[in-house]
Formats: sequence, structure tokens, C-alpha cells
Amino acid sequence: ETRAAEAERLAALGQIAAGLAHEIRNPLSSIAGAVQLLQTSVNDPEDRELCDIVRREAGRLEDLVSDMVDLSRPRPPHVERTDISRVVDDVAELASRSGRALGDVRVVRVGTKDPSFVLVDAGQLRQLVWNLVRNAVQASVAGGEVRVRLESRQRVVLSVEDDGVGIDERARAQIFDAFYTTRSKGTGVGLAVVKRIADDHGFTVSVESGAGRGATFLVDLGPPLPPAE
Repeated sequence: ETRAAEAERLAALGQIAAGLAHEIRNPLSSIAGAVQLLQTSVNDPEDRELCDIVRREAGRLEDLVSDMVDLSRPRPPHVERTDISRVVDDVAELASRSGRALGDVRVVRVGTKDPSFVLVDAGQLRQLVWNLVRNAVQASVAGGEVRVRLESRQRVVLSVEDDGVGIDERARAQIFDAFYTTRSKGTGVGLAVVKRIADDHGFTVSVESGAGRGATFLVDLGPPLPPAE
């Protein structure tokens, strides 16, 4: 019954997302482009700050539209031998240069950086890591740090740890449900996409946390592939 209800919700979301995505993305692109041009012609610091706010919020809306479309219209993963270490490096580097990471939250890459291969859809894996890091940055307090870690021994495990306010036991049971969120500005879509990608690949995703002590999201990617001959 739970699966049927979730499928029905996603089907309805798919119809809404398909209609809205195009209508929202076009004006968002125009807004972002216009503000970028405007920023080059203003000298007042307050005006520049206002332009930054518009660009940041336009980017947040673009992320929301993308998450809704990805959640409502999943595609089967096309798996291939992929160096997950390189994917994690790329996402961590990108995340450290965008959003709050440019100001009050640090994003750091820790753990092994040696090549570590698994069978995965590289594009979907990149999205999974990006959503986890983005969620951690949003959950962090000012001056906090997000640690993106990869460990590869008997199994390959990705973890994304933040210094936020944490997640209580009740919220942990629902954190991967679509539209469930503990933040006033959250949508509850990004982590649902993470769970869907993990399930489609047969990965295990979990969260360790407690109120007031940050959160760590863990993705078990299975055993590493042997070195290529």
C-alpha cells in the first residue's frame, strides 16, 4: 500500500513537473542572464549584493525543477566501470566553489583518493553525490564544514558529514520520503532522488545522526571491482 501510494504521488508529480519545467526554466534563464549583465554595470555594493541574491535564488529554483523532473521521470541506470574517486573529487571541487561554500561553509574532500572502480551509471552517481553535498551544505550552520569521504576496503563506502543541527529519530525515519523536509526552505525532493538512485543500483543509503550533533549520510556501493587487466 505504501509503494502504491508513493507511485501514485510520483505519477501526479510527473504530470505537474513536465508541464512546469519548461515554463519555469525559460524565465529563470532570462532572469539569470539579465541579472548577470546588470551586475557588470552597477558599482554600488548594495546593488551588487541584491544581484547576487537574485542569482542565488534563481539557481535554487533551477535545482528544485531539476530534482522534481528527476524524481518523477527516472530512467534505468546505464552501468559501466567507473572510477568513483574521480567523480567524488569533481563534485567536491564544484561544491566548494558554489553557493554557501563561497562564504560560510567549507566543503572538504577526505579519505582515500586512490582509484576505486564500481559498476555504476556515472551521471546518476554524480547527481547522488551532488545532492548529498548540497543537502549537507544547506543543513550546516555558519562556519561549519562538510566532509566528503570515500573509503575503499572490502566495500566502497561514500559518506557526507555535516556540522549542522542534526536529525532526530522521528525525522530519520522519513528523511528520504518525497516532500518531507525539516527545513523551512527545503522541499524534501533532493534526498528522495538520492534514495531512488541508490535503490535503482542496489546500493544501501542510510543516515547517522542525533539532534544537535550533525548528520552523516552513508552510501554502501558494494565491493570494489578488481584492477583492470
